[in-house]
Amino acid sequence: MTTPDTRTRIVAAIAKIAEVEPSRVTGAQRLREDLGMDSLGSLELLSLISEELKIDLEMEDAMDIVTVDDACAFIEKVRAEGERLVPQV
Repeated sequence: MTTPDTRTRIVAAIAKIAEVEPSRVTGAQRLREDLGMDSLGSLELLSLISEELKIDLEMEDAMDIVTVDDACAFIEKVRAEGERLVPQV
């Protein structure tokens, strides 16, 4: 289950890259088909989420992310595993 804060931050990142209002981003929307995100947008999203949530993500990680809900579930899974968290300095 995605925490509300995490979901809000992921939706905000997706909205920023897709250039839409966050209120228009819903869980079932597909990043490419519905929100028009291309491969560069996917890279931007990974970078923004990595920076915002302090998680080390790679391009391979994005291959199975199709929808907004997929992105949220993936980030929660990575956080739960804890191995990719970027150390705070």
